[in-house]
Amino acid sequence: MKAIRSLCSLVLLSVFGAFMSLHAQSYNQLWKQVAQAEKNSLPQTVIQLTDQIYRKGLEEHNAPQMLKAYVCRSAYQEALTPDSLYTRLPRLEQWAQTESDAVNRAILHSLLAEEYAGYASRHYSTLRSRTEVEGDDLSPDFRLWTSAQFIRRVDACCTEALRDSALLLDTSGEKYVPFVELETGSRFYGHDLYHLLARRAIESYETMQRFGADSLVQQR
Repeated sequence: MKAIRSLCSLVLLSVFGAFMSLHAQSYNQLWKQVAQAEKNSLPQTVIQLTDQIYRKGLEEHNAPQMLKAYVCRSAYQEALTPDSLYTRLPRLEQWAQTESDAVNRAILHSLLAEEYAGYASRHYSTLRSRTEVEGDDLSPDFRLWTSAQFIRRVDACCTEALRDSALLLDTSGEKYVPFVELETGSRFYGHDLYHLLARRAIESYETMQRFGADSLVQQR
């Protein structure tokens, strides 16, 4: 679980009890409980707590907390139940499509690009042996996509993530703490989100190079 703990540093009470707990505890208190659960190797508790943080953030319109909770919860869910990815990614797609805030939407598309590129990389052999199909229509089930379709989807997500460059350049990552961890080097460009998401896009494109997307990567 060590790798998951690094990623997160991106079972139920009664309904009444959960509601009261949601409002009574601060985010810092909840994240301290998450850290303790990680230390004690209690993945189910981590999932429960991060779900609580996510719901608290949703109610309070706190995107940074929601995003961090989503990434942490997803990592533990996938470690326990790998098939959860197949229901989680469509929900992430829906979140990105319905998100009204442009910066939040850009971050969500960046997460989607990373997810699809990572999935394609993990299933490289299967995808390379799959016959390509004509047309741009994508099946709702990404497990049926070809390598070319993954390339197109990763490209589309990266493009959406960086579309509003002026807004992203004007938005500091400080506004997205604790989801964004500020590095010393990022102070040279004001910790802006454009540089962060651009770096993430480059990583996603580079992941897809092994599928023969070199020219696209160079172009982007």
